[in-house]
Amino acid sequence: MLLLLSRYLDLRQVQPGGAGCPVIRGRLMSLVAAQTLAGRTWVARPNHSLSVAGRKRLFLFTAVVSGGIACVFSFFGAWPVIPFAGLELAFLWWALRRTESAADDFERITLESGQLTIETRRGTQVERHEFQPYWAHLQYVKPPGQNCHRLLIRSHGKEVEVGSLLTEEQKMALAEELKQNLGAA
Repeated sequence: MLLLLSRYLDLRQVQPGGAGCPVIRGRLMSLVAAQTLAGRTWVARPNHSLSVAGRKRLFLFTAVVSGGIACVFSFFGAWPVIPFAGLELAFLWWALRRTESAADDFERITLESGQLTIETRRGTQVERHEFQPYWAHLQYVKPPGQNCHRLLIRSHGKEVEVGSLLTEEQKMALAEELKQNLGAA
């Protein structure tokens, strides 16, 4: 059984962020909750507008257009345009590679009987934290001077923030789901 908690918000619906709040244009992360036989899982992933094939097509199209313009200008004697076209393509390639490296990022919260596991992947860095649900405390706090809330799971001196890229509405929905399920574990 799959329960979709995701509430995608356009920029018009999201208040501008303040200090410490992520401000990302368009859509942020999708949040999906799934009930399994062993327990419950919540997975948050960033939304990506371009697939791998789409990024390749974008780069090739830009290379052809930019290269064509550079060739026309160099034909008329403005050869210094060519290095700038190459620099433009190098920056575009770098930006698309960074986007591709973040394509597999996720936050996964798994609640099974006797075990709460939080896995986070950002680029090549993978973190895994384990808690006992009975001792885990969920806190939805608003730090002073910031416009956004933080969703924290604490236990035995260990603290992990979850949902850092979720919208406020998604954080509230996740907090409610976790509160209901942490007490039931």
